[in-house]
Amino acid sequence: MASRTWLAVALSCLVWFGYLKWFAPPTSPLPTPPGQEAPVEGQAQSPTIVTNASQLLVPTIVPPGPVVLLENAHLSLEIGAQTGDIYRAALKEYKEGLNKDSSQVMIVSPETNPGALGPQFTNPELAKAFAVGAYTREHDGSVAKFSKKAGDFGITKELTLGEDYGVDEKISLSVPKRADGNWGYLIVPLGGQGLQFDHNDPVKMWEAVFSQNQKAQRIPLEKLTGETVHQGTSEWAAFGNRYFVGAAINRSELNPDIVTGSTGAFSGVYLRYPLTKKDATRYEFSLRYYLGPKDLQYLDKEPGLRALVDHGIFAFFAKPILFLLNFFYGFVRNYGVAIILLTLVVRGLFYPLSVKSYKSMKAMQKLQPQIQALKIKYKEDQQRFNQEQMALFKAHGVNPAGGCLPMLVQLPVFIALYAVLQNSIELFHAPFFGWVRDLSAKDPFYIYPVLMGISMFLQQRMTPTPGMDPMQQKMMYIMPLVFSFMMLNLPAGLTMYIFLSTILGILQQWILNREKHGGSQITAPAT
Repeated sequence: MASRTWLAVALSCLVWFGYLKWFAPPTSPLPTPPGQEAPVEGQAQSPTIVTNASQLLVPTIVPPGPVVLLENAHLSLEIGAQTGDIYRAALKEYKEGLNKDSSQVMIVSPETNPGALGPQFTNPELAKAFAVGAYTREHDGSVAKFSKKAGDFGITKELTLGEDYGVDEKISLSVPKRADGNWGYLIVPLGGQGLQFDHNDPVKMWEAVFSQNQKAQRIPLEKLTGETVHQGTSEWAAFGNRYFVGAAINRSELNPDIVTGSTGAFSGVYLRYPLTKKDATRYEFSLRYYLGPKDLQYLDKEPGLRALVDHGIFAFFAKPILFLLNFFYGFVRNYGVAIILLTLVVRGLFYPLSVKSYKSMKAMQKLQPQIQALKIKYKEDQQRFNQEQMALFKAHGVNPAGGCLPMLVQLPVFIALYAVLQNSIELFHAPFFGWVRDLSAKDPFYIYPVLMGISMFLQQRMTPTPGMDPMQQKMMYIMPLVFSFMMLNLPAGLTMYIFLSTILGILQQWILNREKHGGSQITAPAT
């Protein structure tokens, strides 16, 4: 039966997902011994370039002092006047909590990730020359420019705040000629210190994401150990949680490596630009930062950043689903009601397939006595039993896969819908009614997960189970309890969708049963 197939497939997916999340052993490399280069992924590293980035990335707390403020309608940037680096980046439209006095969501802050997006040098001479000190500065509306001269070294940093969540930075570095042309690396870190990964809290589900050779990779914080160098054509690197992110997009001619890992004081990812041009006395770097929510209307403006939102293997279906969700919200102005309307539409579209699956399973149920007789008759000859069973199916026009295939066709859409509701920034702090004040957080009283389990149990009781032995039937009745337990900490918007979808499934089942016992007899489908 369709519902049984759906439960079995979904439970298998959830069990596998749970294993990968909570029980699979880490695949990250071992920590790099002090003074040695981090292991390289994809290409051997030149032995002439040495870096102690693992020791360098101990975030520096900027001393109290003046800041340069850049603001637009979405983003507020505080730039340290003594460093020329972003000291704090606050999102004006998002708060950490539901209370009016809650602080704004910070993409960069001295409390969680001091030094993030602050360019640093691995060469001791450069690091000393451009440490905290007297930078000259110019400030004109949305542009701030910082310069510093230290002996033979010079640096200029120019930051420009765009209209949305984008910030452009241009860095110009001047150095004296050097025989080997090796000035180490310029690194741009994204990450934090003292961060805790929590599966049950979306804003603590930290991960490093980066793109090389047009392919995005994501590594959760709990899997970041040691350091790994990734080499290829580097497009961007990012660090954030399920709803908010800081990303650095490479727009320089010089191609950086991307390094991921955790060194104790720093966990995250950084771009690593080699300063190794022979006879070079000047380096120019251009980057674009995205500091904001994982909102596709903004991410789609930057090539490739859509990959920051994890819509899973069926992401193709996510875009129309999200469009429908926002379309309904435009009318009802409540994302909980929009989820209800979206569920109704999806269930309605797949109703013909549910009917076909039901017909096929009922036809199989009618043949069970004859199939049992064949099992007894050919219990010593499995091959003959299979032949006779297929002949029986053919004679009655029954497709043995007819009950499963319609559900398998629907499965990609259901999984994509699941991913959309789990990862949509639209649900962040979005209220529904009653006790649900935040659709992105778990149900505070676990009402929807419990109702979901009860409704799944009722649907299972209504479902015909042809050919299933009593032990299997008992296991099927236990599955709703397992589902409820596994979904206790999922976002309320997601558990509400699953509960409503199950209720609609029960309604469909009731209608089909009534048609069968009433005036509209359901007959077995022909193959």
